[in-house]
Amino acid sequence: MALRLLVNTGLLAIPIGGSVGTLLGIDAHRSATGQPPLFTSDGNSNTGSGSGGDSTGGGSGGSGSTTNNGVTNTQYCQSSYGISPPSDGQLYTLNPNQWGVTDTTSGALCMNVTTYNNETYATKQTAPGFSVTWQFDPGPSTQPVHAFPNIMVDNVLPIELDKMTKVDLDLHWTYGIGNTVASSTVESTLTADNLQTNVAIDMFFDSDKTNAGNSTLAKYEVMVWFADFGSAAQPIGLSAGAVTTKTLNGTTFSLYTGTNSAKQNVLSWVATETTEEFTGDIYPLITDLYTLTGDIYPSNSDYMGIFQFGTEAFSSDKNVTFSVPKLSIDIQK
Repeated sequence: MALRLLVNTGLLAIPIGGSVGTLLGIDAHRSATGQPPLFTSDGNSNTGSGSGGDSTGGGSGGSGSTTNNGVTNTQYCQSSYGISPPSDGQLYTLNPNQWGVTDTTSGALCMNVTTYNNETYATKQTAPGFSVTWQFDPGPSTQPVHAFPNIMVDNVLPIELDKMTKVDLDLHWTYGIGNTVASSTVESTLTADNLQTNVAIDMFFDSDKTNAGNSTLAKYEVMVWFADFGSAAQPIGLSAGAVTTKTLNGTTFSLYTGTNSAKQNVLSWVATETTEEFTGDIYPLITDLYTLTGDIYPSNSDYMGIFQFGTEAFSSDKNVTFSVPKLSIDIQK
């Protein structure tokens, strides 16, 4: 897998003016060619005026913000932007993370984040709800991924792998065509509109705790795929076949291994069927790696430095919306 740019909460990257200019230019082209506008304002697009506010940790970076009954919805269309909502429980950072977008890219992406002003969520580990609406034309074969919009666990890592006892996950996501959140994922519709993407957890390990927290320096990238759509979104090592399989809470994952362009060992557990909802401990997908032989596998003394969940945006013929209405990540020691 190609490298992703990680932006911490202290960094403000691409100015909002550049993102808005890009969106307007794309909309002008789509209008001229008879296509509907990108990300038309509706109840889920959160395009009201405002600065983003302290509740999202975004300051002036929010493209627009609306607040109703103590719930704030903010939209971010920047290339990269660390969004760290205050919480009295587990902290998370969200990022549109359009790391593969260039001046010649045709398309756009915006992330919508929902936060509670009282900083209290369903559980101490519950993450803010979010959705991502995007559309990109296919990129070059050398760089087909345009973005990895994601949510990242904060204030827990790095941690030695054998010091963990559980990695509990409570997850529900959907993908749908258009600018609004879909109640469920209809694969036939996504296939018909040539969606190329995946839905995955992305983790980075290394024997050095500092390197483990750097996606470009870590020796191992370990992924858990819950879905993949289109021939472009394939795990590294797919052609060589699965190394092993593991079934957790009714979902069977196949392990594929290989090396990316940065010489990192990429280990991908891929669900054999699209899995919209998952509740359970995924720590066995980590500990099973210790039983396999070879330098491409981590040891139990290595550190986990990054844990993210998101979607890799390759391309789509139409606007699509990825939504995460429920997410809880509990890394226990």
